[in-house]
Amino acid sequence: MPPKKKILLIGSLPPPVHGSNVYFNNLINSEIKNEFDIAHLDISDHRDLKNLSKLDLTNVTLALKSIIDLRKKLKDFRPDLVYIPVASNFLPYLRDGLFILVSDYFSDARIILHSHEGDNFRKGFYEGSPFFVKYFIEKSLGKADTIIVLGEKLRNVYSGLVKNIEVVPNGIQSEEINKDGKDIRKNRTSENVKIGFMGNLFESKGVLDVVNAAAIVLKKHPDVKFTIAGASPSDKDSAKEKADKIINENGLQESIKFPGVLTGKEKEDFFNKIDIFVFPSWYKYEGLPLVIPAAMSASLPVISVRETGVISEIVTENETGILINKKDPQKLAEAIDYLIENPEVRIEMGRKGREKFQKQFTLETNIDNIIRVFNKVLN
Repeated sequence: MPPKKKILLIGSLPPPVHGSNVYFNNLINSEIKNEFDIAHLDISDHRDLKNLSKLDLTNVTLALKSIIDLRKKLKDFRPDLVYIPVASNFLPYLRDGLFILVSDYFSDARIILHSHEGDNFRKGFYEGSPFFVKYFIEKSLGKADTIIVLGEKLRNVYSGLVKNIEVVPNGIQSEEINKDGKDIRKNRTSENVKIGFMGNLFESKGVLDVVNAAAIVLKKHPDVKFTIAGASPSDKDSAKEKADKIINENGLQESIKFPGVLTGKEKEDFFNKIDIFVFPSWYKYEGLPLVIPAAMSASLPVISVRETGVISEIVTENETGILINKKDPQKLAEAIDYLIENPEVRIEMGRKGREKFQKQFTLETNIDNIIRVFNKVLN
């Protein structure tokens, strides 16, 4: 039997919790370990979310250490393939681009890149960069064999920059559903519906849109409850203080709760107990937010934003959920009202969402596709 091909996986792990490092943690603990000989270069920064993409001494030190460690890994492990997730803003991409160039120069390995973000790379980063940054981007991306993107609408982001582009939607482990979870949802009336949001509490994740929509919905349906779960970054980007002000001004303290980060059983309970999942994000780096497949796996209808990332490829409009335009609390409230008042619609949307999840967005399907791409490049 021939020896397994060697793959060096470069990536960060939680904490803090965000989509790309959750995905990477799932990847390195998946079936991929049985298919290939795996080594991991850990580039984690376990500090608070506020340090993401910031220029400070610790980030510079971590980046330099990671480049030195990469050189050693390439020499000792001698990989056949190097896997590198890439960012879409300058400071993180400077490090990622150096990973590509170092891997190309110091090894014969094929290089696969993976973008977990939306279209910001081209519109917000590459096209707006000065000529010397563009040159660095073109030079580094030109050394890669393949880049993996999250959806068909993102192929054009790297067109002309990377030789080959493969579409592989993210996948997750199915959320555990209470044995009688569906029956519980069927028995709920429009007076006791529960609405849920989960994500880091940046304003651009749509947190304030949810709170403002809640203020509208609760005038008509005062018994509805909202749960807004996620970490609150301790800097100017946090929406929690603004959200609290809206809640206090409208007397919504008993109707909107912020339980913080939910993991394990608490996360399962969150998805089991709510009836509608809302995620009106306009975050510019959003690609395929993992919370949406998580909600679909829990047989929940999803209300989200059609312009953001590849959300419109995940949520089938008016079939598995409702899509609205970004930054529109009024339309969000109207969509919530519609699903509150039509329980048979939300249950059917949840059922179809679960079916779509099982066909397209399971971790097993994702890993099978990643292995397929790895083998394609290696061969």
